[in-house]
Amino acid sequence: MRPHTTLTPRQLTFALLAVAGGGAYGTILRDVLLKFDRPLVFVGWVAYAPLQNSSVPPLAAMQDWTNYIPWVLLAINVVGVFVTTRLLRGPLRGHDPNDPVRLLVITGFFGGLTSYSGLFVDFDLLWHRSIGGCLLVAAMALLSGVLAAELGLKRWPR
Repeated sequence: MRPHTTLTPRQLTFALLAVAGGGAYGTILRDVLLKFDRPLVFVGWVAYAPLQNSSVPPLAAMQDWTNYIPWVLLAINVVGVFVTTRLLRGPLRGHDPNDPVRLLVITGFFGGLTSYSGLFVDFDLLWHRSIGGCLLVAAMALLSGVLAAELGLKRWPR
């Protein structure tokens, strides 16, 4: 199917509203999920996010660079890339790029939910703690996104 390259003013308005609406919901969901991003304390095989009043030192007092890895945002991006790829491979396959459903879900919602640019803001904290650690996390973030997309493209037995 050949994509439509020109849109009428009405179609363009509807497309912009679909992207903006989906993006708003995706961004709100990401913001809510990022509220769970707390430093993890490892005790044996168990990891938990400490409560505010616990005896664990606050994030600013921790010197280990691994405490500054944005785990929740990394997970959001990997899941978002995987689901987006599955949708484009499955139900939205062959849809025109200007299809309202595709604009709402893929461009809008998952565009707002995932945030590779947000990772670069978090990398600033890592960079000042450990340049090598920052480069390692950045490389792993990109590699995990590529692997999630590859996994999303694979055909699964039914």
